Amino acid sequence: MTLTEMRARVREDLQDEDAANYRWTDDQVDGAIQRVVAEFSQACPIEILTEITSTADSKEIDISTLADLLKVCSVEYPKDLEPRYLQRFETWEGKLYMTDKGDGVKKARIRWLEWHTLTAVGSTIPEQHEEIIVLGATGYLATSASVYTVDRASIAGKWATINFLKWGQMRLDRYEKKLKQLTSRVTVKELYSD
Repeated sequence: MTLTEMRARVREDLQDEDAANYRWTDDQVDGAIQRVVAEFSQACPIEILTEITSTADSKEIDISTLADLLKVCSVEYPKDLEPRYLQRFETWEGKLYMTDKGDGVKKARIRWLEWHTLTAVGSTIPEQHEEIIVLGATGYLATSASVYTVDRASIAGKWATINFLKWGQMRLDRYEKKLKQLTSRVTVKELYSD
């Protein structure tokens, strides 16, 4: 699914499909979608495994090529040992610093988490989770509309604010519940013991 298709789905749920008289601008809809994509990424990130050659006589590895990096989970160096040898590490400004020095030949196996993307050309969000994005975006937009309608004349009268808020909050409650279900499936991994 592309951002344009997601925007259309969000507008459909909001009943905001009259292009000549949109309630929300494309920028507002896209902003709500991107906010939810970021929240979804934190709950259900993409798991990636990358091997990078170590730097000779240095504890530093350049990880600036890991696009959309959310978090490094583990560094195995040298790789393919039994049992696995996991490095203690820290990251800073596109660099990873491990405990042991590299040799410039052996590779480090880096397990990391990546942010999801939803752009004009495609998406990394699994199809079965697209509805979560729609729920969150419509919830945020509806609750923002409730704030906007306070002290404004509306066809719906004084109930417009309450109705937007109630419907938006109901959507956000469902969205948060679905996110919690995703995160409850994730198990906490302890790589090191002190």
